Amino acid sequence: MEGQAPPQNNNGTTTVAAFDDAPPSPLPIPPGRANHDNMYIVQFPKDQIYRVPPRENALIVERYRKPRNTNDKNGGRGCCCRCPRVLLTIALILFAIIAVVGITLATLFFIFNPTGPTFSITHFDVKNISRPPHYEISLRAKNPNEKLGITYENSEVNMLFEGTKVAAGKFPMLLEQRRDASTMFKVDVMGMNRALPKKMAKSMGDAKSNTPLTFDLDMRLWIRITAAELNTWVMKSNVVCRFEVNDLGSDPRILSQQCDTNFRQY
Repeated sequence: MEGQAPPQNNNGTTTVAAFDDAPPSPLPIPPGRANHDNMYIVQFPKDQIYRVPPRENALIVERYRKPRNTNDKNGGRGCCCRCPRVLLTIALILFAIIAVVGITLATLFFIFNPTGPTFSITHFDVKNISRPPHYEISLRAKNPNEKLGITYENSEVNMLFEGTKVAAGKFPMLLEQRRDASTMFKVDVMGMNRALPKKMAKSMGDAKSNTPLTFDLDMRLWIRITAAELNTWVMKSNVVCRFEVNDLGSDPRILSQQCDTNFRQY
């Protein structure tokens, strides 16, 4: 203690204890073992004792070594790991769809080579001379495809006289044609609520005018090609029939006609 002199030997010299080099004091003998002669006490320095930590401690240490990204709002890397898989799945699906469409197009173009229907006018009649007039046009449609059918969907029909639209109507809905078949049908077109061109009005008013009139029947068709009970996408077929009638009286007759078809496969 502070203030006390260090201990002295019998000869008067002072003894100083070397604390740094002094060996560690032996451990006390466990109680109840004092009478055993064959007993050994083994001591190890504390810094040389090794132990394996539990698994949960190792996971905690590993987590601290690789801290979580604070910018990840989804709480982990699981979502980021799934993103490439989702994108790959979507890409595979799109590739499969494109492949199927490509195979179908190649089959139609190179094997079947579909073509649009052809038309001809068989009869023209004026049902109602009063305003607005009502026209009935009989047509024959032929499917030129030997192995493919045709289904007609919503289509528009316009009748023009000298470039002016004078009547409009609808094509028969869901008209179906088998392969290499001809179909007869009628198209009703209604006149516009306006004054007729002078030549048309004169022909309707004078039964003996005998003035030939030329009309254009413009049909914008939406069709599907059918094969083995499977329907393709909608295709466009624009048909224009120019025909000439003797007059618009009680018995109009077709003097000449020419129908042109513009068919688009896509």
